[in-house]
Amino acid sequence: MNDNALSSEVLQALSEVAPEADTSALDPEINFRDQVEIDSVDFLNFVVALERRLGMKIPETDYPKLSSLGGCLRYLTARPSSAHSQ
Repeated sequence: MNDNALSSEVLQALSEVAPEADTSALDPEINFRDQVEIDSVDFLNFVVALERRLGMKIPETDYPKLSSLGGCLRYLTARPSSAHSQ
């Protein structure tokens, strides 16, 4: 999956938990919580949506790496390609 497709999947997962968010205006290096009104439950729902969309399991210890768009992209592109199809 290329970066644009991966970014789209991340932003769509975020939109599922924060439909009012303007995902086109997000700074990729700033924490989602600082840009969008989400709480810890919303963040967990975001991770679940991301797992479902990408067909992968994300260990709870890795959740902090998913706190921004840039963090998500770095984390997800570093995962072995076989993890994307699980």
